[in-house]
Amino acid sequence: MGTVALFLGAFVLAIAALSKFYMYDQLAVVPLNQDTTSEATTAPGADAEYLDAAAGLKVTNGPLKNVKVVRGDIEASKQASKDLGKDIAVWDIYDSTDKPTFDFASGETALSATDDRVAFDRHTGLAVDWKGTKSTADGETIEPGDFTGLYFKFPFGAEKKTYPFWDGTLRQATPAKYVGEGTVKGMKVYKYRQTIEPIKTGTIDVPGTLVGSDEGTVTADRIYSSVSDYSIDPVTGVVLFGQTAQDSYLELDGERVLTTTKATLAYTDANVAKTVDDFKSKSSLLGALQTTVPIGGLVLGVVLIGVGAFARRSRPAAAHTAGKDELVGSR
Repeated sequence: MGTVALFLGAFVLAIAALSKFYMYDQLAVVPLNQDTTSEATTAPGADAEYLDAAAGLKVTNGPLKNVKVVRGDIEASKQASKDLGKDIAVWDIYDSTDKPTFDFASGETALSATDDRVAFDRHTGLAVDWKGTKSTADGETIEPGDFTGLYFKFPFGAEKKTYPFWDGTLRQATPAKYVGEGTVKGMKVYKYRQTIEPIKTGTIDVPGTLVGSDEGTVTADRIYSSVSDYSIDPVTGVVLFGQTAQDSYLELDGERVLTTTKATLAYTDANVAKTVDDFKSKSSLLGALQTTVPIGGLVLGVVLIGVGAFARRSRPAAAHTAGKDELVGSR
């Protein structure tokens, strides 16, 4: 009995150690073959205001829809991992925004669209420098893409701190600050907020009549600001709910003269429900491997070893006593 308990205790302790220091690391990685489509829209009745080039540079009011298509490139991921000597994923993302009636699969030009290829660490989620990345926006392609910070998700085991998160308009990572906890469809979440104060991103030549000027063509400053909120599963780092309020406009001599985009886009309820359904079980498994199994296994293993050691010490004493009784009985 004592020997069996000792072996079982040692086995349970080994499982506890493996779950925390091996199995968790093997599972806490993003997939190479990612293939997802997510949607965000303006809230019902909360129309956006935007400059519609297709309508002859006319400021339009109405709902907008954003679609993100993300696909992993397995071969590129393997090559990047080989080149950089660490576990890297390479994902392509096509991010476009237009009216809800727009056919996002048509190949036609949307109101706004970016096409990025991003290489990032499969464990931390941080973008890495690799020759195969690229970014295409407004007809301009940048190779390599020169991405920084977090792009798709937060790290596994996210902490209550500030993280650098990529902003495609500024083409740089800016702080996403931890602002509290909450729940999304029953899952515990950490909330982060990324605030970008109004900042000049460049200039653009526009007809004077468009901005209330008597001149034929004027050069206006492009101003951009946004507030993005992310509710993430702290175990997997996946964004369960996201919302961005953007305000972009043109300035002349420091005065706002024309809104180019003013809208708040949030993940649809269907999108949130699917994400929760996809990651709830993995979050539970990783959480168990990180805490429940190691702690429970440590306690159970120590108890079993203690029981086994006690049983082995007790057996010789019992045998010795039984031997004395036999000698006494034979006299």
